Amino acid sequence: MLRLTTRRLYSSRNLFKTFPQTLVGAKWAWNVDLRSLRKEYRGLQAQEHPDTNANTDSSRSSELNHAYQTLRQPLLRAQHILKTQAGMDLNDEHVAQRIAQQDPVLLMRVLDVHEELENLASEDDVKKVSLENQERLRDLEQRLGQAFSCQNWGLAAQLTVELKYWTSLDRAIKEWEPGKRLELNH
Repeated sequence: MLRLTTRRLYSSRNLFKTFPQTLVGAKWAWNVDLRSLRKEYRGLQAQEHPDTNANTDSSRSSELNHAYQTLRQPLLRAQHILKTQAGMDLNDEHVAQRIAQQDPVLLMRVLDVHEELENLASEDDVKKVSLENQERLRDLEQRLGQAFSCQNWGLAAQLTVELKYWTSLDRAIKEWEPGKRLELNH
């Protein structure tokens, strides 16, 4: 039961407050200096991790890990911003599905690329698909930055759902092996 309470705390708390040197004013931000974030995270973990400081509570170290992982990864950061700033929980499957249905062509595009990936026979071909997907991810992250800067929550939510699909495809690309069936999680 404690674990559920902790997860709920994680999801509703403003994780930007965890790193006050990197994210001055604890205000949410799409653009995060990842080097600075990592440096501050490591410094805080040096103080809070139970292996380095016997007088600390291990839950603080766990909270730091969660906050760092969330803010470091674009998909998780976008989901967190939408939840804390717009009250949109894209981890709720019904909410995410409703948003995804606004762009029925998207799912078909993702499924087409996924099928293409499954039918590839060489690592060179996979690298080509990977490079195309990396470009899509960069483009989405840039568009998300614009949507967040205007606080266009509806557009940000649509782009985040799309980011989730392409991030899932990115994981499938990394797990690719000739003849291996790939799972597409969305």
